[in-house]
Amino acid sequence: MDEWQFLDEVDVLAKWPAEHKKAVLEPGAKWKERKEGLEALNTQIEQNPRLSTSTMTIYGELMDELRKILDRESNIVVVTTAIRTVELLARGIRQRFAGFIGMVVPFLIKRAKDKKKNVRDAILAAMGAVADTTTSERLQKDLIDWFGIPSPESKKTLLHFLYAYFCRQCTPDIQFIKTIAPLIVKASSESDVTVRDKACQALGSIKRLIGDTITAFIGPISTETAKIEKINQYQQEAAEEFKKFQETQPKAGGDGGAENSAENLDENQENSPEKAEKPQVLDAWELLEPEDCSKKIDKSVETQLIDKNWKERLAGAENVKKSMENAGRIEISERLTEISKLLMKIVEKDVNVNVGAISAQILAEIAKKSRFSFAPLALRAFPVVFDKLKDKKAILRDALVEFCDEAANTTPLSAYSEAVITALSNKNPQARQQTALFLSRFFAKNDPKTVETEAVKQLAEHILKTSNDADKEVREAALRIVAAVQKCLGEGVAKRLLAEVYDDKLKAEKLPPLIEELEKEFGSSASPEMLRLAKHYKIGASSTSAPPKTTAAGAPKRPSSAVAPRRAPPASAAPTRRAPSPKAPVVAPTRRAPSPKAPVASVAPVKPKPFVARPAPSFGKPRAAVAPARAPQITQRAPAATRPSTSAIRVTPIAPNVVRNGAPTTAQQAPRKPIGIARPQTSSGIAAPGAPRSRIAMPTTSSSSLARRPGSASSSVPRVPTGAASMTSSSRIRPPSRPGSRPGSRNE
Repeated sequence: MDEWQFLDEVDVLAKWPAEHKKAVLEPGAKWKERKEGLEALNTQIEQNPRLSTSTMTIYGELMDELRKILDRESNIVVVTTAIRTVELLARGIRQRFAGFIGMVVPFLIKRAKDKKKNVRDAILAAMGAVADTTTSERLQKDLIDWFGIPSPESKKTLLHFLYAYFCRQCTPDIQFIKTIAPLIVKASSESDVTVRDKACQALGSIKRLIGDTITAFIGPISTETAKIEKINQYQQEAAEEFKKFQETQPKAGGDGGAENSAENLDENQENSPEKAEKPQVLDAWELLEPEDCSKKIDKSVETQLIDKNWKERLAGAENVKKSMENAGRIEISERLTEISKLLMKIVEKDVNVNVGAISAQILAEIAKKSRFSFAPLALRAFPVVFDKLKDKKAILRDALVEFCDEAANTTPLSAYSEAVITALSNKNPQARQQTALFLSRFFAKNDPKTVETEAVKQLAEHILKTSNDADKEVREAALRIVAAVQKCLGEGVAKRLLAEVYDDKLKAEKLPPLIEELEKEFGSSASPEMLRLAKHYKIGASSTSAPPKTTAAGAPKRPSSAVAPRRAPPASAAPTRRAPSPKAPVVAPTRRAPSPKAPVASVAPVKPKPFVARPAPSFGKPRAAVAPARAPQITQRAPAATRPSTSAIRVTPIAPNVVRNGAPTTAQQAPRKPIGIARPQTSSGIAAPGAPRSRIAMPTTSSSSLARRPGSASSSVPRVPTGAASMTSSSRIRPPSRPGSRPGSRNE
């Protein structure tokens, strides 16, 4: 429990004796009087550790006088006492002291170059108290300026302060470490031995927090074994110092009042030694700034890479490789992109394996240090590299395998799955085998949360085909893919996708040892590279098949592009068309209408078209006009050869013995008779049995037309067919006049 929280706030400036206050705050006092006045104040603060914060203006004049003492005072005793006063004020006010940091910290740093050890020790204690009242971001600018002071004593004090500061931290401030660590690494190469040792000490305390991630910063000294050993040694010492610091801190528990509520309890649990003993795993690559390595490459490299002499090409590639050795994070610039394309061309066509191998190594290095920015180049390189894997030279093959694995960490499998399928069917068995081994390594590094299920389904058929390859080594490599798929997705999914392999007992017996081998090599969960890839491209939740979304009522939603129901086709056997009933619309059997509980807002319902009666088709013959009921006139269509564009005529009188070419009414129908021959008129108006037929030949009409009796109430107007037989002069019956002529009389 923090005892400070139970103390009452005390205004120590009010209890400060007037003579001592005057000696400190007013000019003209001797150094002994100022020293005694500051010591009297320090005694009051030590007796009353919690200072009044009701108003902060009471400390303004005192802080200004302390600033002047740190800046101008020449007496070391007075300076040391003033620094002690700053420490006690910071511990007594705590977070409220942050407003005075700008007044005292720059002058504490200025005094850090003093050669007196007691002054530097007092500054270390004061800076530690001040750092506990604020954030590292607030101190960052002052610390950067502190590194700029060339004094060895100042740098030793600074590095010792950073060591103590990081020993008290439970969780790392990444941005602060990212800013300060390179400056410490630079200080580790100073000419002063003590400064170098203090720098290694500070790096050891940082390593306690971030572990091996510190390799992202110590690249310039990574080859110096002595410094690396010191850093590891100081890492252990920093862990011990952190445990001691935790033991001095107040423990959580009891009734802490409002200020020691659940928030403080969680903070104390977070700062527990057990949790802080293990360094936090961080991505070192993210802590670095991108570096354009193309600026370090000679301007003549492009010319060297296309030179006819293989030694020149090799020298150019080595120049490119050397420029990337100390870079932790590479930026894909325009020039580096063009150089990468030249290297791909070398891998594809260069006959010298040494030049091809170093080119592949450079591409792998670029892919590793640029990560997802390399994805477009990886898609260009995969078809070339898969085909080049047919080379049997180990030096080139191993470099290509390394590149494939690094490039696969920059782009999802679905982006280059077609290149994999093509490589699995390559004519060369060596290329097929190496592609299959690449797939096995890739799937072994995944788990159900990071793998693309659609890509696995796409490749399943080709994996089965490869498992039946004529080459034994290719078949063995394909079985490793199956084992990796089972390790990645589980036995049930693997059996469903690759059932043909599991049905073969000889092949199925080889899978368990392969799965065990892959688990030992790659682990049971996804690798950090695959987790990073899945997070960047959002693989996992998006690739799995999600259940259909439902509305509030529980009915599945129809897609917005739903097709409207189609109308039923017309019945060919019915003589008269009937419109579909609007109460029961006919719907295509393969489509379902939208549920009334979840109507589709974007698709308007299609209303059935109004029914329009049409005559039966004539198949090229003229159709009879349907006369509307109660209409004195109709629009009659003349034959195509003779009719005008539009013609409205009167009803033509009907000869008694001419058979009508209209449809019968439902009220009265005449018996079906042969069509096409006109019958003579008798006294009763109906042809007698056995009577001779008329010499007038009528044209053949469609089978759907029915003969009617003359004079019927539902008679319609006959039409003059095209190409009708000409009538003889002896006939008493003449055809109707043409449209537009005078209607003939009944006796004609």
